[in-house]
Amino acid sequence: MVIRITQNVLRVCALVALILGILFWTNVVAVTNATQGIHMLFGILVALSLIVLGIVFGTTRGGNWGLAAVAIVLAIVMTGFGMSQTSMMPENHWVIQVIHLLLGLCAIGVGEMIGARARRLRASSKLA
Repeated sequence: MVIRITQNVLRVCALVALILGILFWTNVVAVTNATQGIHMLFGILVALSLIVLGIVFGTTRGGNWGLAAVAIVLAIVMTGFGMSQTSMMPENHWVIQVIHLLLGLCAIGVGEMIGARARRLRASSKLA
C-alpha cells in the first residue's frame, strides 16, 4: 500500500516538474523565482518519494537493497544536481539541462521498476 501511494505521488510530481521544465526550456513560461520554486518543490517531492520507495522496498521481505540503494543515491544526485544547476555553467547551458532532464527521467524509471517488482513480490507471496 505504501509503495503504491508513494509511486503515485512520484508520478504526479514528476509529471508536473517535467511539464514545467519543458515550458521553461521552450520559453513558454518565464523562469521567475516563483515558477522555479514550484519546479524545485515538485523535484524535491520526486526525490523524497524515491527515497521512501527505496527504503520501503529494501526493507520488504524479498526486496532488493541494490535497487533501493540506486533509488536513494539517484534521489540525492538528482537533488544536488538540480540545486546547483544554475551555477555549473554560464547561462544554464543546454548540456546541463539535458543531464537534468535525464536524471528526472531516470527517477521515474527507477520508481516504476520498484513498483513493478513490489507488485510481483506481492503476487508471488499470495500464490505461495
